[in-house]
Amino acid sequence: MKKQNETERFLENISNIGYFSTDLDGKVEAWNQTCEMLFGYSKKEALGKKLETLIVPEYLHEQFQNDFKQKNAIYGEEFEFKNKDNHTTLLYTNTVFTDTHYHGICIDTKEFKLTKKLESTINTVSKQLQEKAEIILISIDRNGYINDFNHFAEKLTGYKKEEVLGRNFVELFLPQSYKEKTLKQIQKSFASKQILMSNDFPLICKNGQKIIVHWDRSLITNRKDKKGSLLLVGDHKSPQNSIQDRLEYLANYDSLTDLPNKNLLYNRLENAINKAARLNQNMITVFINLDNFKAINHTLGYAKGDEILKEAAERLQAELRDYDTVARFSGDEFVLLFENIQDEMAAATVAKRISELFEKPFHIDSNEITIKANMGISFFPSDGNDPKTLVKNANMAMLRAKEESTTNFQFFKAEIHEEITQRIQMENSIRKAIQNREFYVEYQPLVDAKSEKIIGAEALVRWNHPELKNIPPLDFIPVAEDTGMILEIGEIVLQNAIRQMQEWHQKGHDKLKISINISGVQLLQSNLEETIEKILSNTGFDPSYLQLELTESTLMQNIELASEVLHNFKKRNIKISIDDFGTGYSSLNYLKKLPIDALKIDQSFIRNIEVDQSDKVIVNTVIAMGHSLGMEVVAEGIEDQKQKQYLQENDCDILQGFLFGRSLDALAFEALLEGKTQPSTQTEKFDADETQLRKFTQPMKITY
Repeated sequence: MKKQNETERFLENISNIGYFSTDLDGKVEAWNQTCEMLFGYSKKEALGKKLETLIVPEYLHEQFQNDFKQKNAIYGEEFEFKNKDNHTTLLYTNTVFTDTHYHGICIDTKEFKLTKKLESTINTVSKQLQEKAEIILISIDRNGYINDFNHFAEKLTGYKKEEVLGRNFVELFLPQSYKEKTLKQIQKSFASKQILMSNDFPLICKNGQKIIVHWDRSLITNRKDKKGSLLLVGDHKSPQNSIQDRLEYLANYDSLTDLPNKNLLYNRLENAINKAARLNQNMITVFINLDNFKAINHTLGYAKGDEILKEAAERLQAELRDYDTVARFSGDEFVLLFENIQDEMAAATVAKRISELFEKPFHIDSNEITIKANMGISFFPSDGNDPKTLVKNANMAMLRAKEESTTNFQFFKAEIHEEITQRIQMENSIRKAIQNREFYVEYQPLVDAKSEKIIGAEALVRWNHPELKNIPPLDFIPVAEDTGMILEIGEIVLQNAIRQMQEWHQKGHDKLKISINISGVQLLQSNLEETIEKILSNTGFDPSYLQLELTESTLMQNIELASEVLHNFKKRNIKISIDDFGTGYSSLNYLKKLPIDALKIDQSFIRNIEVDQSDKVIVNTVIAMGHSLGMEVVAEGIEDQKQKQYLQENDCDILQGFLFGRSLDALAFEALLEGKTQPSTQTEKFDADETQLRKFTQPMKITY
């Protein structure tokens, strides 16, 4: 109690700075003359009363109670108090918990300047309380070199005071991604003599363990050399040895990245909303999704994916202002909170700065990975006045950004709500359709150009919704791609098409081949080869009659991985066809390197082939090039006799299109094979070309 009494006696006699102290039940035990002036209560009136009822506004009671219970101190923040007349005022405030007391110093914000007197007071109070307070106190000079280090810092970091004095705080304790920014902040503090706001970032201990510390910085003056020191005040937030501390940590922080989790994010959003409302300010919530991150997990494995998430978290954390927040929301999603962002221009600047963080590739082993960050932005108060609404609307704006090719961020607009609601309903419907086996396969004839006989079929996915009936693939395939559900749909198509073709082989149609589209997500999944091998084994189907179709865009996402997978398929005698040839990355180089058996000319070159000289040249060139490389050439989208005749005259090998029949279910296609029906050339029920409807994938945005 000796140190505490000395502190109280010292603070009783200073002016301009209010000092109060309570026991751990919140009852006032010390109240100096400045507190009497600031709050209107005499010392006699204040002693023994609950601090909360005296000076905390009613709407902040719950927040104050929670912070007091959890021993969350206030470090260099503006805090709103009320006086005896029930008028509110903003005071610059520092508080600290000791084993037995809660101490606070405060000063009117309007009068607050970093005078030598205030600096000296903060220094003196900190020095007198530090031996009892479980807070980290580290004093550094303008270049980051340590000149003081308290006992709790020793306890947490494992370093003795004599080991760190004279060493650089930034180099010794901070992860690489935090060093440059932190040193700049330190130097800025000395140059401007301004107190930096609070922030959470990691500290590396002597044993290499990383702990999370809530930091505050207060500029103080060293009276001996007049050069000044920066006092770093740290409140340890990482798990301790006790089960309770560990549970509290897990309740508020993400164990992989050490960022605040959803629970703590909502808490901070609530506090920021209250502050913004009080100060009549705007703030933004930014929802970030790492584009096609599932493909990275499927390709490199989840452990490597976790490494990228940790580095992404460090990049985001290092870029923020001290009073901003970044939280890991779930999986590959982060949410950022930026206070006092007043308009869309300022918000766009923030979004562009975040985008720049992801322009630098992530290096994982020998892989160089570039990831696009899709962002949605919601404003308080215009887009919501509670945490969940702001996050939900930012998420909706992010989903719109994923669909846009011109920018990677979008502001929330009212009209987005209906669109995203429909998308979410589509996601739920697809998920239910997979469970209820609503997806099935239809087959479109592949015809030999010379004999005009059916030599195979292309498998096309269809969705028979119980209420909406036939849903166009263009309505559900992009959503299935984005959510990863295309993997399950793709496996349904592989299983059904291969099993059905095996049945037809057993019925005497043993020369028919089946062509199946493979999406980019499927190609990058780690078990595609295993999945196909299992289906072939279970059905007994001859792999030489299986042809997998991939678009050029899909192949170019990761040419090295594609080459490895396709060569493995080639060893099993599975055929490979390039779909939509001529619309993507057509290159003799990749045609030479990859084991390709067929080129499919995109129907856009077939549509006007009778009258467009350029289309004729392109088609003739593709046919000649394919044949010179030993490949078959397929033309799709054939709708009339003149198109057919031109392709036959120019030695195209295989023809496909409405002229030879639309897609049919298995029973109808079998009847066609048996000669019991004639091919139907009626247009599909869908409002798009068949060749576009059947596509599984759009080019993925991730590059390796």
